[in-house]
Amino acid sequence: MNELIIDYNTLSSTKKTINIITGIYLTGFALYFCITEGISGGYGILFFSALIAFILAAILLLSNTLWVSGAILSIDNNTVKPNISGQSKSAIDWTNVSSLNIGISYITFSLNGGQKQRKIDLVTLKYDDVKTVKSKLVEICEYKNIPYQND
Repeated sequence: MNELIIDYNTLSSTKKTINIITGIYLTGFALYFCITEGISGGYGILFFSALIAFILAAILLLSNTLWVSGAILSIDNNTVKPNISGQSKSAIDWTNVSSLNIGISYITFSLNGGQKQRKIDLVTLKYDDVKTVKSKLVEICEYKNIPYQND
């Protein structure tokens, strides 16, 4: 079976490369003006404009390199890995799942024979992605003979 990955943070590699090059150029350009104006002692409008440009360029550079988040939800034959904000990010192993309840915008996993329950809220996903996630979960449950039901 194929792995299902839901990711809304995808930029094409050319856009990402252009953003990184622009960020590097603007960071260097703004830093040059900050240093030259700071050395000359003229803390005028050019210094503060360059300082603001440096901060914005650094944000552009970091948002395309270090601050890129991973996939929101990843489902394969072995694990379910949610990365939804405000929810637990620990992976759910299919060997521990005893049953599955599918709601309108949530999924509840019964783990270890029903001793623990783990709920994943799918409200932040698009409707088409929610349908895709539900169908993938049903497919895996049927393949692994895990009982499931709709709430």
